[in-house]
Formats: sequence, structure tokens, C-alpha cells
Amino acid sequence: MNRQEKLAMLGALCGNSIFGFSFMFSRMALQAAPPSVMLMYRFLLAAAVLLLVAAIAARRGDRTARSGGIHWLRFSLRGRPLLPLVALGVVQPVIYFLCESYGIRMTNATFAGVIIALVPIAALAAGALALQEIPKRAQVFWSLVSIAGVVLMTLQQSAEGAIRPLGALLLVGAVLSGVTYNVLSRKTSAQYSALERTVVMMLVAAVAFTAMALIECRDDLSMLLAPLHSARFIAALLYLSVLSSVVAFLLINNASSTLPVARTAAFCNLTTAISMFAGVVFLGEPFGAASLAASAMIILGVWQVQKRA
Repeated sequence: MNRQEKLAMLGALCGNSIFGFSFMFSRMALQAAPPSVMLMYRFLLAAAVLLLVAAIAARRGDRTARSGGIHWLRFSLRGRPLLPLVALGVVQPVIYFLCESYGIRMTNATFAGVIIALVPIAALAAGALALQEIPKRAQVFWSLVSIAGVVLMTLQQSAEGAIRPLGALLLVGAVLSGVTYNVLSRKTSAQYSALERTVVMMLVAAVAFTAMALIECRDDLSMLLAPLHSARFIAALLYLSVLSSVVAFLLINNASSTLPVARTAAFCNLTTAISMFAGVVFLGEPFGAASLAASAMIILGVWQVQKRA
């Protein structure tokens, strides 16, 4: 393993650690604002921060040292096709965060984190279809173990009134868009730097979610300003925008430039563990024996799938 791979793995580790707490902060922000408004502020602030970073990077040019390939903080989009990056932005964050935010609102942070754990498993299927990487029998078996755990947790928490079926379905949509993002980010990494990909992603998200928020609040524009009076919302927004949307996505996009899809997606396991910890400890969400067993099945299945790759 060379130095570049080690740095990419460290970046993926840190990025997914940040993502792990985003479920809790999303839950906090959604208590003060509807999903469209929360997402509008999240990505407007993220886009503003990234445009500042891009302006600095563009001014410096490409003078920074390279270790081969495209430097991750290079920024120069003039005269280059933007459609691949726009498609990347539509898949992630637009579709992903619509599904995730409404899914969290209809479930809870713990359940949402566990469902997102299916991303590495879905990545195996995507690899088989798009990259002709056929999974082993053992990987299929452990995938089924994880799915069984999801079913068990859904039945348990639905009985407690904590989960609505539509919320679970939306979170599955988030998983599918997350896998597509991993594939597209890997494919575009040969032509675009991590900063270029992340800037366009945040701009697409800012435009899309601002339009959605304006349409949803057209009869009462005061809904757009009301969340800004909440210190709790502002604190959650800063985490979601600066750390989760800017720092984490830069790290993940940089990792995808070096690591294959399966290895990058495997780090989602850490996101699951941290999100469960945050939901139970900080939000006091229910987590009984059945939920513990279901979580163990899901995490064990995901880990075994990656181990046997």
C-alpha cells in the first residue's frame, strides 16, 4: 500500500466519521425547519464556503506539488464539459438528501444510520452490473444476513410507532443514490479534481433545494426566516454545512480518485456505528434487545461482505 492509498483511506475514514454524526444533527435541524428549508440553508452555506476555497485555488493555479494524477485542490472548469458533474450533483446531494432527510423525519437517526449501512452491499451489486465484478457466494450470503437484520429492525420499531413504511422506502432510495454517487465519482475522478467535483455538487444542490424551499413556502415566506431564530438550528447547520458537506465530501471525493468503489463504500460501516451511538446516547432513541440483535446482523453482514471481497 503506497502513501497515496494510505492518505485516501485516512480521508475516507475521517469523512465517514463526520457523516456518522450528521444523522443526529439533521434530526436536530429538522425540529426547527421543514426538510426543504433545512437543505436550502445547508447547501447555500456549503456552496458559499466552497466557492471561496475554489477562488483561492484558482488564483494559486496549479502550482502545488503533485504526486501523480489530478491534484485534489485544483480548480479550473473553464471550457470543460459540466454535464458529468451536474449529473453527479443531481444524484448526490439532491436525490440522496431528499430521500435521507424525509426518511429521517419519518423514522429516527438510529434506524436511518443502519439502513445506510446497506450502501457497501449495494456497491457489490453495482460493481457486478457496471464493472463486471461478480460477488462470491459468501458475499451474497452475508448480504442476505444484513437484509434480514433490516427487516427485523423495521418490524420491531414499526410496532413501537417509531417508523413509517414510507420513511423506510425513502431511505432505501438514499442507499441507491449513494451507490450511484460512488460509481460516478470514481468515473469522473480521472478528469476532475475532488474540489471541482465537490463545488459543482454543492452548487447544484443549492439551486435545487432553494427552488424547492421557495415553492414549498410560497404562501408563507416567513417559514424561510423562522429557523434562523433558533440557536439549535444554527449549530446543527454549521456542522451539516461546513463539516459534513464541505470537509467530508472533499475527503470522500479525493478518496474515490485513488480507491476503487468497493473499498471507498466499505467505510460507510463506520458511519453506521457512529450514527447509532449518537442517536441512542444523545437523542435518547429506543434501542432494545431486538434492535441490538438486528444491528449486529447488519453490521456483521456488511463487514463479512467486505472481508471476503
